Amino acid sequence: MKIGILGGGQLARMLIEAGSQFGFDFLIYSTEKNSPAGRICEKEYFGKWDDFDELDKFTEKSDVITLENEFIDYKVIEHIESKGRKVKPGSAVVKTIQDKLIQKNFLKKAGAPVAVFSEINYIEDIREFCSRYGFPVILKSRTMGYDGKGNYLIASEKDIETAYKELSERGKLMAEQFIDFDFEIAIQAVRNAEGEIRFYPIVETVQKNHICNLVRAPHYVPLELSNYLHQVTAKILNELEYTGVMGIEFFVKEDELMINELAPRVHNTGHYTIEACEVSQFENHIRAIAGYPLGSTKMKSKNAVMINILGMRNDDAGSVDLSRVLEMENTYPHIYGKEKIRTGRKMGHITVLSDSIEKAEIAANEARKLIDI
Repeated sequence: MKIGILGGGQLARMLIEAGSQFGFDFLIYSTEKNSPAGRICEKEYFGKWDDFDELDKFTEKSDVITLENEFIDYKVIEHIESKGRKVKPGSAVVKTIQDKLIQKNFLKKAGAPVAVFSEINYIEDIREFCSRYGFPVILKSRTMGYDGKGNYLIASEKDIETAYKELSERGKLMAEQFIDFDFEIAIQAVRNAEGEIRFYPIVETVQKNHICNLVRAPHYVPLELSNYLHQVTAKILNELEYTGVMGIEFFVKEDELMINELAPRVHNTGHYTIEACEVSQFENHIRAIAGYPLGSTKMKSKNAVMINILGMRNDDAGSVDLSRVLEMENTYPHIYGKEKIRTGRKMGHITVLSDSIEKAEIAANEARKLIDI
């Protein structure tokens, strides 16, 4: 089987690493030459998303296609589907999720817990929303927003004009009531075409400048809350007729949950599963889209902490010395092979396994200091 992946970043790279054990060949379509995934696949196709001539060459050689991010225009995926190729998840799913307003309307209709939100067409719509629900308010770009990009916190009346001017240049907008949450959690779930669903452990996530910095696994929540989270997640996957891994982020306030966003792909908060779980999120995604039975999502280690290696400067990446990190027990570094370091860019991650979450976090932070990126 030849599996095509739209996108050539680290998620695609880790999908290839996980799926190669089954003897699959992987093809990449990337907008970046010599991408992290392109370095380790059978063939990398390069072009813009609307370069349908090159895209068709990639499509023709792929038996099934998946994606590593949700920022590909769903019309591109529709074009691939028109050529008789299955994309998992497909264009209908991506169309629902990549526009945050459509996503929130879907979640609300499904009975999932979401913050109060509204479509924004004019600056007066923001003023009306703020008047009705009070400050602060989050103004969001409906598409192409990630890692805090495309969001603006409106703390008072004086922020409205600046927020509208800055974000309206990015496209359509929506407003959302600010959630004063206690902490954030996330879950990865996988569903195959037959409707089988498995859940990975609930994890706590810690942000740094709106980018995921640290993941603690597992995060224990009361059984009633855990069951509710699983029910909500299963309903979302089933109503979308989803195939593959989905990441879902939640805000937690006392004993209440609120969905932050959906990601129709393997997710940064699930990287720990490579070493900590019996079958990683990446392997289970490949199993799901290939029509294989799903594997166990149970943890092999009592605790795990994953820390992202975020770029500390703007520079050429060069080689990375991992010798001191590799001396540490139960510590697993992953370097993504990106050619350029940028401040805040995800250049890799480290996972530490331990019988103590506190010890794992200390070791993860120590390991990160030993890597010069």
